[in-house]
Amino acid sequence: MHHLKVIFLPWWSRNPYQQLLVTHLQPLGIDVKTFSDNGKLFLTPEVIRWRPDIVHFHSLYPFYLSSNPLAFAIKLLAFFSQIIFLKLAGVRIVWTVHDLKNHENMQVRAERIYSIFLAIFADAIITHCVQAKQTVIKSFHIFNKSKVFVVSHPHYINYYENNIDRDTARKKLGITDANLIFLFLGLIRAYKGVPELINAFKQLKQGKVYLVIAGKASQELTQQIQQQVQDCHEIKFIPGFVADEQLQIYMNACDAIVLPYRDILTSGSVILAMSFGRACVAPRKGCISEVVGDLGGFLYNPEETDSLLYAMKDAIQHKSQLQQIGDRNRRVVEQWSWDSFARTTLQIYQHRVRSTSSLRSPLN
Repeated sequence: MHHLKVIFLPWWSRNPYQQLLVTHLQPLGIDVKTFSDNGKLFLTPEVIRWRPDIVHFHSLYPFYLSSNPLAFAIKLLAFFSQIIFLKLAGVRIVWTVHDLKNHENMQVRAERIYSIFLAIFADAIITHCVQAKQTVIKSFHIFNKSKVFVVSHPHYINYYENNIDRDTARKKLGITDANLIFLFLGLIRAYKGVPELINAFKQLKQGKVYLVIAGKASQELTQQIQQQVQDCHEIKFIPGFVADEQLQIYMNACDAIVLPYRDILTSGSVILAMSFGRACVAPRKGCISEVVGDLGGFLYNPEETDSLLYAMKDAIQHKSQLQQIGDRNRRVVEQWSWDSFARTTLQIYQHRVRSTSSLRSPLN
């Protein structure tokens, strides 16, 4: 029996998403490899010798970003040439669209060219909710809608340690008198709206309600946040990378996760929060409305003034129900297993390979 050979591009070494997907694909007879690249060429001699059946893209960012116009032109030509070569070689192209564009909004026009081009040539496109599918079809002008698939983002239950109780977690954070703790956790980047979160929280003026912000940020953003929080002892800012083994401390200390994204399509942080059984305060954007829903937290319209503030006030007013909401969230994501995700991904691979198996491949 021929084992499908798949390349993941690019490879996220610190993100569990690809690692877990590979772990569950391998027992199904999928051989997944990742090859180092220099940001321009992914069809290296090593890749060609390996003779992949499928190239599975998870992001386009490394293949176009360049501040040098000449370097960008070279990358553009190299990317297009390699995609066309793959198609002529009979290699199937799969693309999981995690975001419509890069979060720093760098070279957005260039990225759109790449995205539309890849959408045309992709044999299958994977999204993580119906809303994302509709948005991708519209944004990238996809006429063959049947090649766009919806597969729920799997959970992270049992991936991270989760054996610490709330009191112990709060003692470790030095917050023992809290009536309620909001948490923002993870890499802090401009699009995640942390400065707006701080401004909204300051307007709450609720006794013994705390906001914990933990994660790595740029030096400029770190300084900005430190200045914002210096006059508010109810905000605890812990800058720096949060190790996997420390994650449970923050998750179990809080009552609700706040995800004040300015822009988002798919959020692994939402899935993580739900995996830890936490209620979510988040905008009605991208997959969040579909994944969290009205029963999983307190969603708000980011276009409306003070909507984040009102959502947090709503969460405080429903404090007695937050654990129940969090328990519901965990039950929901339990249905989205990595095993099921891998099997559906395999079906997509097999369907696309079979549908074009008559093509002769120069790589084989």
